[in-house]
Amino acid sequence: MTDRTEATEKLLRRLRSDAGVPPASRDVEPPELAVWRRMRDDPFLAEVFTVTEDPPVIHSYLAGGHPGVARFLSDIIWLGESDVRLPIGYWSAGADTFAGAPVIYVDDEASVELIGTSLVDFLGTWVGELGAEELLDFCRRAGLRPPMPEAECEAALKDYPDPQQVFDFFLHTSS
Repeated sequence: MTDRTEATEKLLRRLRSDAGVPPASRDVEPPELAVWRRMRDDPFLAEVFTVTEDPPVIHSYLAGGHPGVARFLSDIIWLGESDVRLPIGYWSAGADTFAGAPVIYVDDEASVELIGTSLVDFLGTWVGELGAEELLDFCRRAGLRPPMPEAECEAALKDYPDPQQVFDFFLHTSS
């Protein structure tokens, strides 16, 4: 098992090499993505999340024309936006496909963060105790596993590269 620092260094070494890392193939998507598309109009989900493959705020990120931003964002399959317009998607994390991809958010201050191994994990922390029963009910109806406890989620994410360091790499090496 690796930790986030080792995984990040390994990916950055690949990115620094002449070959680099091509954007991931979208042929293999996380199976959960089909569920989100199917359940997009569910009242619970619609209250906390907007399912869209084209979050409007992403256009503003790309408007600056920075190739590093565009390159980083090309490695994300967008799920949608939280109720506060936080764009969320699956990040390839340097893999060849999106199978098993972690979930990431990008905010308006050029910060990116891993938030779970699935959108359910993020929603578990987002809705908190006040919405826990509604989320569990939604998971049952959608056929999704319930959110992992926060400690388990953090442990599961330790094997992935740090997206902020990868994003910063693209910002500083692309012109």
